[in-house]
Amino acid sequence: MSAKYDVFVAEWCSEERGLLVDTLNGAGFSCRSGEDGTSAWNEITRRPPRIILAAWDLPGLTGPELCRRVREHADLADTFFILMTDEKHGQSRGEALRHGADDYLSKPVNLDELLLRMRVGLRLSTTQENLRRATYTDALTGLFNHDHLNRVIEAEMSRARRYGGPLSFIMIDLDCFKAVNDTYGHLAGNQVLVQVAACLRSTVREVDSISRFGGDEFAIVTPESSLGAASLLAERIRATLSERVRIEGAHDFMLTASIGVSSTDDLRVKTAADLVNLADLAMYIAKRTGRNRVATVLEVPDDQHAPESLIETKEVQSLRRRVAALSAQAKQVYVQSIASLVQALDEKDPYTARHSQNVSLVAERIARALGCSEGAMVAIKNAALLHDIGKVGVPDRILMKPAGLSSLELAVMKQVPLVSARIVDHLRILESERQIIRHQREYYDGSGVPDGLRGTDIPVGSRILLVSDAFDAMTTNRVYRSRRSIDTAIDDLRRCAGTQFDPHVVEGITRLVRTDRGWWENRIRATDADFPLLSAGTRG
Repeated sequence: MSAKYDVFVAEWCSEERGLLVDTLNGAGFSCRSGEDGTSAWNEITRRPPRIILAAWDLPGLTGPELCRRVREHADLADTFFILMTDEKHGQSRGEALRHGADDYLSKPVNLDELLLRMRVGLRLSTTQENLRRATYTDALTGLFNHDHLNRVIEAEMSRARRYGGPLSFIMIDLDCFKAVNDTYGHLAGNQVLVQVAACLRSTVREVDSISRFGGDEFAIVTPESSLGAASLLAERIRATLSERVRIEGAHDFMLTASIGVSSTDDLRVKTAADLVNLADLAMYIAKRTGRNRVATVLEVPDDQHAPESLIETKEVQSLRRRVAALSAQAKQVYVQSIASLVQALDEKDPYTARHSQNVSLVAERIARALGCSEGAMVAIKNAALLHDIGKVGVPDRILMKPAGLSSLELAVMKQVPLVSARIVDHLRILESERQIIRHQREYYDGSGVPDGLRGTDIPVGSRILLVSDAFDAMTTNRVYRSRRSIDTAIDDLRRCAGTQFDPHVVEGITRLVRTDRGWWENRIRATDADFPLLSAGTRG
């Protein structure tokens, strides 16, 4: 029986004690027992039970004295305590409660009443335990939270100093995790975090303490573990995360992590804060040197050579925020520069740049209407701007062909999303965009390419991009056909909703067209005006 049903029975009469224990064991509880208050106290402090059932007249410590000690003990104060009273000997129920008992039973004990009171105690004990657990665990992963881990580190540092054993600390940061949320949604991101927690539990020792240190950061305290042993553990963790963590339907997804390891073996570690800071610095070194690797405190420069590395001031934090803002601006510059480069290189195809701009605007509008986060909207807009850059490798005879394409030529056109994704693949800041571009031709019923994803397994940005691309293609003149009206294009999208297109996305663009039809008509007229000779245009 699980220890959560653990009950301790303190009763001096062996016959009554045996009857109580047999009744409780038969009802599914797990009982221990003692015949006097002193031995009961020793056993209770050695292994705290969930519920204590004690007689009033116990040798050594009486029931009320035992209850008082339990209430004064930090680790036992919330234990549910039932005191058995005997009115004939002046042991009143009110007196039992005044001594700190949670409940009472009158002797001779009614066994049915006993089980009812015990179940009440179990419910209250379970509620208290859940409340306690909520104060030191992370709700999503069930791991320790940041605050509790700080207490564990302090305690383990004190123990290491007292007994002289090593203590190591591992800091884990998931690489490009924001791209997971932007590409697959926050629900998938949460599932990834839960899988990471499960991997960590299955990899570490029982004596190790794991926490969710931040949003996508995890930390492990490893007592009696040298720097070398902790580094080997970190390598196992890194490999395990890549092998086991998956997103359903995303066949090319692989999670990587940058990991830093510190240890009291290093002379710079004087306090628990030193242990954490050095692991954090090692983790950032792992990130700066390529990600998906383990870096140890040995790679962190000495204080004399890099004293600024351990500085954490308001000015530094302010500068970090400014750098983050510049990074966002730099990302947009990358996107604009690549689009301009492709436009300059691809003079054979004057329509591609305008088409991509139109699709980007449409996709942004749909994403906003569907309630996508700001980060997701930016990624979708960027992906739409870059989604057709792979056309730079498609021969003119295919792009400009006025007739239908052969099976081989269609196969070439189907490669455009993959080529586009490969072009931006080396830019880590465009990871979200790369995923959206790669899956832009996945169909809602699973019949698309390249991976045959279906339904919500397809990144939401890809589903939005597919609808946006189709709408602009249908409402613009092409070399092989004249443009269709807005109403006809919407009808075609609705007809293919559930097979080719996400019905939710189609409904989104339908509502947008109905509420602001003038904007859509102006976009189409502007494209016609800028490209009056688009009868020699390109293939979408």
